[in-house]
Amino acid sequence: MYTFTEQFGVCIVSLDGDITMQNATVLRNWVVENLIKKGKAKIVFDFAKVTNVDSFGLGTFVSLHKSALSAGGSIAFASVNENIKKLLSMTALDRVFKCYNTVAEAVSSVK
Repeated sequence: MYTFTEQFGVCIVSLDGDITMQNATVLRNWVVENLIKKGKAKIVFDFAKVTNVDSFGLGTFVSLHKSALSAGGSIAFASVNENIKKLLSMTALDRVFKCYNTVAEAVSSVK
């Protein structure tokens, strides 16, 4: 369902479309089953093609963050638009998730 590439031992998950209640659970399950459970817990989510994340989507990323930490990994966001950055700031999740302008910067932060 989702695709990922790897750079320097970091998985880059390219997201496409809004992350909402309709698809967030599928995303979480896919990441847990295909990445985290297989020892790939350093993950960068590329938001270049995402315009919106709802509260359920935010909760999904919190859940993935906890799963990645438990597996010795971490999560970073790349190419996040201003609206999503504002949402992260309003919910104080900008303290949990670091946002980077490029995938390369995000990969460097988690490798």
